[in-house]
Amino acid sequence: MPMWTWTGETARTLRDAGQEELAEAVAQLPVMSEAGDSVRVEATARSALRVARRLVTEAGTGEPEVPGLFGPPMLFYLAHWPMAVRVGALAEGQRALKQAEAAAADEPGPHERGTLPVSALANTVRCHANIDARGTTELRRELLSSRRLAGWERTPAWPGFTLARVDLLVDEGAPDRAEAELRRYEHTATGPGVLGTGGVFALARALRHQDRHREALVELDRLGGELATRSGGPRDPALRLRVRFERARLLSWLARLGACSAHEAIETLPTVEEAESVPSMRPAWVEAAENLVSLGAVRNDWRLGVRVTTWSRYFERVGAPARGAELALAAARLAAVRGAQWVGTCSAQRAEELIAHLGESSEIRGDLAEARSMITAMPPVRPEAPADRILTHLRSLPADRVDPEHQAEQVNVALASLPHDTPLLSALGQVGRTLMLSDAATEPQWRHVRETPGDQKAALSLLETLLHDNDTSGVRNLVRTLAAGALPEAGTAAQAPAAPVAPAVTTAPSGSQTPAASTAPSNPQSQAAPQSPSPTTAPNAGSVAGTGHHRGETGPQVQSQRAV
Repeated sequence: MPMWTWTGETARTLRDAGQEELAEAVAQLPVMSEAGDSVRVEATARSALRVARRLVTEAGTGEPEVPGLFGPPMLFYLAHWPMAVRVGALAEGQRALKQAEAAAADEPGPHERGTLPVSALANTVRCHANIDARGTTELRRELLSSRRLAGWERTPAWPGFTLARVDLLVDEGAPDRAEAELRRYEHTATGPGVLGTGGVFALARALRHQDRHREALVELDRLGGELATRSGGPRDPALRLRVRFERARLLSWLARLGACSAHEAIETLPTVEEAESVPSMRPAWVEAAENLVSLGAVRNDWRLGVRVTTWSRYFERVGAPARGAELALAAARLAAVRGAQWVGTCSAQRAEELIAHLGESSEIRGDLAEARSMITAMPPVRPEAPADRILTHLRSLPADRVDPEHQAEQVNVALASLPHDTPLLSALGQVGRTLMLSDAATEPQWRHVRETPGDQKAALSLLETLLHDNDTSGVRNLVRTLAAGALPEAGTAAQAPAAPVAPAVTTAPSGSQTPAASTAPSNPQSQAAPQSPSPTTAPNAGSVAGTGHHRGETGPQVQSQRAV
């Protein structure tokens, strides 16, 4: 019995017993997890567990068990989903690993206290795949071995383990074997029903890794047709969205090969907001966008760069270096194409740092070398004004020429001549925050503050950059640096507070709606219109959601809307 079948039958049993709240939780938790709604998953699971434990207490039993309804399988099921959404739709890696492993260690045998419908071990396997899909294959092979999974074959969790083994084969470089395993299920009476939609997506991935994009598209189109014809189920919106992401990835590559039109891929491409809601699908969106940029069908401007960098840094924060490196390389290539040398260099450097955490990295290091060669081939940046007058020049530019990447290039050239100029350092911090490259902007700021700790304006600018980047250790380090520098001047410490740092460069128009990923005039069907972030008022890096382990990334609010 697949987990989704168990869920439906258990929810009906609970409703018949008058437990409507628990029935709703049982039915909705996997749906909300699939959609990436971590806040609702956490709240629903916590509330349902409270109700279940209260019923156990009222029953007067010492064990958390009410026969047929509230046994350990139910409690494990309710407690499973907050972690499942973190390692699933949110694609968390190292940040969730300790908790995932602890839950798996505490999990009883599959039939020890009743048949378990879900498994914490599956969450651990997915967590390792998020960290480094290719570098953790041996570890995942052990976790998914017949010895470790003995007894799970007769539980609702078994299809999930089957699909995890298929994904492992793809990551091991054997997508043909993964396809053969999935095809074997097609020829059984219950196979397609057992693997469900997960089997379709796994098959499409195996085919894509064999460069059989057309065949993968046929599988997805078949699933999309089934979703379009059946009455709307609770899972359908999330499934349709995932089909669109995967189809956009396939169609964009086929368009790049000249096998279909770019317009067809653009029509399928989900909006940026939709990619924001499901972090695990962001790499597919970026891959599709980069393919379409190469065709001139999507505008490659600084807003697109900010979006890709923001997503790369999200994966860096949640401990998923493989995906973070892939997106950082995409950001570097896109920056090289549009002539943004500083952004490209910073993105390549981030990719290199993330690649250092990977196990199997030969292929991605080749991609890094390619990106670096693109950046090296770019012409040097020419200063548009003398270093001591560059900020005045940038402020004088009309609003329609304000480009944070251009500002960053000019400020960096000026800093090469005046490395300790406080207004220039403040300007770099501002554009760095706008471009979501705060960590790169702090390097010259740190050098100056360490050499001149008495420069309060420079210290305030650095503090603002550190706070924007949520760098609490950096803030503590800054406090220690300033305190150490103030000791020799303790006798003259009483000074008036420094005035706020004034805007150093012209800000990007905060109310404009310039597309981040919009179609060229020949393809007017898809426009992604972001609100341009101001260099002096860049948005917060994130807000805590759910259990406090997931930080929602709230970079520049890039919006996407269809043109009529």
